[in-house]
Amino acid sequence: MDCSPGGAFKIAFTLMFVLGWGVVWSAPPRAEPEAWRLVAKRMEAIALHRFIAEGDAEVQWGGRRVRAQRIEGDTESGWITATGDVLFEDEGGKLYASQMRFNLKTREGDLLGVHGAIEGIRITADALRSDGRNLEMQNVTLTTCDKTPPDFLLSARSLSLSSALRIRARQVSLSAWGSKVVSIPYLSRRIGRHEPGEPLIPQVGYSRRRGLMVYCGDLLPQRGVLVGYSLRVFTRHDPEVRIDLLRRLDDTGDQEPLRHLEPTERPGTSFLETISTSGWRTTPQTHSKQGFFLSARANSPVENLRRTDLYLRGGELGYQALHPLGGGTLETEWRLARLRESPTLVTANRAVALIRWQSPALAVGERVATDLILDARAGVYPGKAYRWARAQWGIYWNANSRLTLGAGLATAITQGSSPFVFDQLETRREARFRLRLTGHWGLDVLGKWDIEKRSWRDWQIALILPAHCIQPQILWSAQQRQLQVQLSLVSR
Repeated sequence: MDCSPGGAFKIAFTLMFVLGWGVVWSAPPRAEPEAWRLVAKRMEAIALHRFIAEGDAEVQWGGRRVRAQRIEGDTESGWITATGDVLFEDEGGKLYASQMRFNLKTREGDLLGVHGAIEGIRITADALRSDGRNLEMQNVTLTTCDKTPPDFLLSARSLSLSSALRIRARQVSLSAWGSKVVSIPYLSRRIGRHEPGEPLIPQVGYSRRRGLMVYCGDLLPQRGVLVGYSLRVFTRHDPEVRIDLLRRLDDTGDQEPLRHLEPTERPGTSFLETISTSGWRTTPQTHSKQGFFLSARANSPVENLRRTDLYLRGGELGYQALHPLGGGTLETEWRLARLRESPTLVTANRAVALIRWQSPALAVGERVATDLILDARAGVYPGKAYRWARAQWGIYWNANSRLTLGAGLATAITQGSSPFVFDQLETRREARFRLRLTGHWGLDVLGKWDIEKRSWRDWQIALILPAHCIQPQILWSAQQRQLQVQLSLVSR
């Protein structure tokens, strides 16, 4: 059937009515039934549900669209076969292929000679197969960089990409700035512009006390259990190793772990978690989450306001929960542990309960906001008990799209003691000041003022250098005398 360009609309309407009749009425009525839409220069209907379209053919079903020189399909099953300059597009991105056999309803199918982008990840592959949730690719390259040639490129003989943007690849080569950096037999990492997780490139840093540092960590979903690991190697100390096994008890589709509640007064924690975070505050969660975990640690450095270079070994069994409460979020955590601290050689059992509630307290227009955080921690040891509580109030002013200022006041109360030095949190009253400048260069400055001693406890600075795809960030802490460099992947 040959048609002029002016008759394309009539043909599309007629086929949508004829072919879509069985789709709309073969199932119970829905609020917004999906309908087939087909436009082409030449079309042929075979039986009731099958069709052949040639010449700039285009098929749409829901939010998915396929364009090719020739398309053969079945509106009842959802399967189509497309050849010649194939384009597949949905809410996740665009893929170009030489030929394609795909089910628009279930997202199952195969593509050959593939290139395109999915969720900001640019991909080329000899072959791609989808089972509806995961993608399997052969002889593939992958990058989050839109530059040509890309600053970062991953090549692999075979690679799978899950719906959570986790890649698992074999015979992998990593290249940066046009040069091959490393080749490894297997790689499992989470990547993407929305929730990148741990960076593909290990973090590198330097500390005057510990020397050169290399850090690598990741979170691996394994049959309903999340396995998290972290490895930090210093040239002047033994390596730190931590392994977490987490079992979520709520939504199995949510693979994000609940973060451990740690006192933010520890300089080591605040430096790595406070100044390096992209946001100012943790947004209150609206969904309840819960899970239990088992953690094993060895040679984890313990930072304290008085002493450093202490090391901790042991294991902890715990339960975590998160619930919306009073317009904010209530986080709770219970731990049972047997720990050994060196060089003090203290070994003891420990039971600890941690509670944190945080809520936005007030918003004045679009530029000024305040929040409130309440923390409590209690520990029980053989013959000893320890209690600590803190209240923190902060106010934040967004001067413009590039400049944000913040100030806060924290008051802590401590009672009792423990056999471990790292539990001796002696912060009573502290004022915090923060400035954040974003743009071509990024600057984040955090100052901590000890109100009782009337002196600065620490200055922390994060400097983000201008970059296109591989983003360098320099972190510095005056109290720790530590300089750290982080490299992460960005997509624009």
